[in-house]
Parts: sequence; structure tokens; C-alpha cells
Amino acid sequence: MTARTRTTPGAARAAAPARRATARKGTSASTERPDAVRASSDSGSDGGPGRLVERVAEAAAGCRSVAGLTAGPRARIMTYRAGRPLAGVAVRDAEIEVGVVARVERPLPETAEDVRRAVRPLAGDRPVHVLIGDIAEGGAK
Repeated sequence: MTARTRTTPGAARAAAPARRATARKGTSASTERPDAVRASSDSGSDGGPGRLVERVAEAAAGCRSVAGLTAGPRARIMTYRAGRPLAGVAVRDAEIEVGVVARVERPLPETAEDVRRAVRPLAGDRPVHVLIGDIAEGGAK
């Protein structure tokens, strides 16, 4: 015979919000961050999953006026993959977003256009959005 516990109606109502709050805490990362990008959904022309993300990062970082990549405010430009996440590149189905730290040697619109020009051949028909998240002082690389 199993033991039964008896609760009063007020106690059951008080416990219900706690159960709902617990369910919310247990949500997955993809539910909490719908814009989160996973490298496994990307494939480069060489067939390796996530390789497109790495190629985009290399192309953007290779621009003369780019000091590095940045995830931007609230780390929203990020690709999650096995190992460490890749900050500064998000390849989505509808767009590619790149976050950069620009050098002060050139006007910022020109730097953004250089990054767009370097990444566009890899983007297919997706638009390329460039966020300049910070400015670094210093000369050429």
C-alpha cells in the first residue's frame, strides 16, 4: 500500500507557481536565445560543418583596417560549436553578421564596406551585416 499525503487547496495553489518557475529555468539554450547559431547547421563548399564560419572569420580578420573580431553588445554575434564559441561571426539561414574592432586609420564606413566585400563571395545570396563594436588605436597590422 502506498502512502498518501494530504494537501490543502491553498498549499497546492502556492506550490503551482514554483513548479512553473522551475520549468522555465530548465529551458534549453536555443529556447533562451533564439538567434543562437550553431556551427553544425553551416556547411562550407569543402563539406566540413562549420567551415564556412571559420572562412568568414578569416576573411573579415584579414581586412587591413580590422584589429580583430568582437561579439558585440550582449555577445549576440556568436557561433556556438564544439569547443570554444567563435565570437564575431554569426552565419544564419537568412543573413551573415560580422562584428569587428576597427582601426582608426580609415573612415568607419570604408572599413565596414571592406569587410562586406571580403565576406560577400562566401555569403551566397545572404546579406552581410557588419557591426563595428569597438575602435582600436594603432597603425597597420
